[in-house]
Amino acid sequence: MTFFLLLIQLAGLSWNLTYTAEEWNCDQGQITVVLHEQSLPVTLFDIELTETGKTRACEILNQAASVTFEIDDHVAQTTPLPVWLFADGELVQRLLVEEGAASVSISNPDYTYAAQLKAASSKPVIARSAVSSVVEYNRRRGEVGLAFLCFATSGFLIVWMLSASLRRRRSERNS
Repeated sequence: MTFFLLLIQLAGLSWNLTYTAEEWNCDQGQITVVLHEQSLPVTLFDIELTETGKTRACEILNQAASVTFEIDDHVAQTTPLPVWLFADGELVQRLLVEEGAASVSISNPDYTYAAQLKAASSKPVIARSAVSSVVEYNRRRGEVGLAFLCFATSGFLIVWMLSASLRRRRSERNS
């Protein structure tokens, strides 16, 4: 524990600042970021991961082009250090809660990203078993909306064609 506190002091980490990891590694939910050439074990702040969530968190991080993190001002400096983690600009905790791979630990409105986690936990769980990246996930969410629009449009066209057919039959009978 003393070594960890010394590492934080040497790295000069402060609350509510964004840090860009030089490198990162994740294995079964054990996350390590490299900052100022120092390895720093971190954990995802304010969520509880399921077993699937541990694997999914690593998938998100291993596919990310960039990883940044912030330390909430409510965090105790422990090892591993609890952080808000971002993969390619997306809050990893929010993604995992939306997928149902994690749950919110504490609903505290004073936490920096509490509103995002609350919104994510109130949304229906989005199945992502075949989704391989954050970009793919966002693309697929758009496909669901497009599919619904196509379904509604085709339903309208079918009803319109049936009513036109019925009108034509009625006019033929009346003639």
